[in-house]
Amino acid sequence: MRPVHGVSRRTLYEIVRIEETRNYLWSGAVAESLALWRGFVGRPDRRLWQDDESGCTEWLCCGDPLRAREMLEGAVLALPRRAARELRAVVHALDDVY
Repeated sequence: MRPVHGVSRRTLYEIVRIEETRNYLWSGAVAESLALWRGFVGRPDRRLWQDDESGCTEWLCCGDPLRAREMLEGAVLALPRRAARELRAVVHALDDVY
């Protein structure tokens, strides 16, 4: 599992807990989605992304950053308030770059 930088150990525990209990998440889903979103917003050509580009339907395979961002939002909504606040701060800092 890749680490989620910028959150406390307790929030990491809560992330693992929801990844194990939600059917739309898997082990490491939040870290993978965060890495994909972070990589996308850091690219200078990010504004050239075409949402309707054809490609694989498995978004982690081809790396659909918008789906990764949606996954992060689902995780934030599933987390307890304190953990959600920490993860939301990390995600919103990236959103500000985008």
